[in-house]
Amino acid sequence: MNKTLPDKWIRKAIYDAVDEIVVDGEIIYVYDSRVSGVDQPDFYVLMSSQTNEVDKNNKCEWFWESEILLDIRATFFLTEDSGSRLLIDNITDAVRNLTRNLILDGASGLEIIKTSMSFPNDLNEITEGEIMYRKFIRLNLLIK
Repeated sequence: MNKTLPDKWIRKAIYDAVDEIVVDGEIIYVYDSRVSGVDQPDFYVLMSSQTNEVDKNNKCEWFWESEILLDIRATFFLTEDSGSRLLIDNITDAVRNLTRNLILDGASGLEIIKTSMSFPNDLNEITEGEIMYRKFIRLNLLIK
């Protein structure tokens, strides 16, 4: 296949659409696979694993079937949060809305022709001092 691998273009489109959105008064940041540094935010999205398959069903031109997992996280000190997942639900919904109609940069030479999403099980991680809520969006893209 002579088409560019879409990974970096998908991550760029997600970053451009979602980074620094404000949900319920909180700024949501987007990171490529991990967060580093001293001042880590409490609310963010990780662009996790990506996969690509070549779709050969079209005789005129092959497409990419691309998938990326968005790992949405919200961390609270146990003294601040009684167990409500409302903020993580609102962040997930905002990310879902902003990624439904992504457009890849024109320099990529690629175009998204179909988008679908699934929402795998969420996770809650509790330590002595904090609770982290995690929700996931699996974004599936058909790209020509």
